[in-house]
Amino acid sequence: MNQDLRHHLRHRTQSDHENVDRVMSRFDLTTLKGFSGFLAIHHSSFRAIQYFATADSPTRLALDEMVQRLSADLATLGAAEADFVVPSAKNIDGLAIDYLIEGSRLGSQILKRRWMAAEDPRIRNATAYFSLPPDPQRWRAVCDQLSAVPAQSDRAEAIVEDTRFLFGLFYNTARTQLGQTIRLLEPAV
Repeated sequence: MNQDLRHHLRHRTQSDHENVDRVMSRFDLTTLKGFSGFLAIHHSSFRAIQYFATADSPTRLALDEMVQRLSADLATLGAAEADFVVPSAKNIDGLAIDYLIEGSRLGSQILKRRWMAAEDPRIRNATAYFSLPPDPQRWRAVCDQLSAVPAQSDRAEAIVEDTRFLFGLFYNTARTQLGQTIRLLEPAV
């Protein structure tokens, strides 16, 4: 078994990540309702995750900026910010948060291409979130930190479980949003 936590984490959380990607791909980023729903999920989830991040840490500062940008885009669209649930008083390892946040920032660059296909000027004017570039140095630092943790350690197991918890938070928020009236992409046949 590979002793590198970075690879171990990716493998152990693959199905969680795929579940989030699958539900998020149902939001049509070229429609007002689909894009608003997508932004609301991220806004709600990141606001909840802020409660786990250490104040004034690079992770918390990145989350704060992401939430501010999502709020700005929702305001541009005339969409309300979604409610969010303050998570339980669970301690989350900061490296699990870093992995999810920095991975999200990288993934948003792929989704940005779908958003750019929008013809509605209201959607095209909501640029704050997708104009936030990923920080390759932060991602590299997260990968290096994960690689330094022995994959068979108690901390590694906690990071895996915490990352799965965070993916679950996104997944449940998206499933809740899907229950609302939103124009979605038709599922592939």
